Amino acid sequence: ANLLSFIIYYIAHYPNVKKKMLEEIDRIFKGDKVRSINKDDFYNLKYCEAIVKEVARVHPIMHMNIRHINKPNEIAGYQWPADTSFLVDIKAIHNSDNYWKEPNKFNPDRWMNESFEPKKNSFIMFGGGLRLCPGRKLAIVQLVCLIALLFR
Repeated sequence: ANLLSFIIYYIAHYPNVKKKMLEEIDRIFKGDKVRSINKDDFYNLKYCEAIVKEVARVHPIMHMNIRHINKPNEIAGYQWPADTSFLVDIKAIHNSDNYWKEPNKFNPDRWMNESFEPKKNSFIMFGGGLRLCPGRKLAIVQLVCLIALLFR
């Protein structure tokens, strides 16, 4: 619900993004306001998915994540004792010049390039590693389809 609110906020504040999104929705649904969304429709709503990812990057729902090690380990060139907790600043990673071109700019088009892939561990929308959210694909499907339903 929070991410959907932010998605609507960004669509409302970026008319060029809204225009592209509506063009995509119109191209796929051809003006049909009642037809159910099917699997093929979802796979063709690429710009809607790009909006979801870009909003999650610019304004992550979780700004921090905690990781804990239970045995001594070397991380980032430093030795850490057992029972050390780390706070992962997701907002800082998502807005870092080290990982993103123009990180403070809202730009869903960055996700439209077929060859674009975020650098490893630079996009943490659903966590990462062994604790990657098991519902991540369902969440994306729901958000993309809800955008299409709301705006068509």
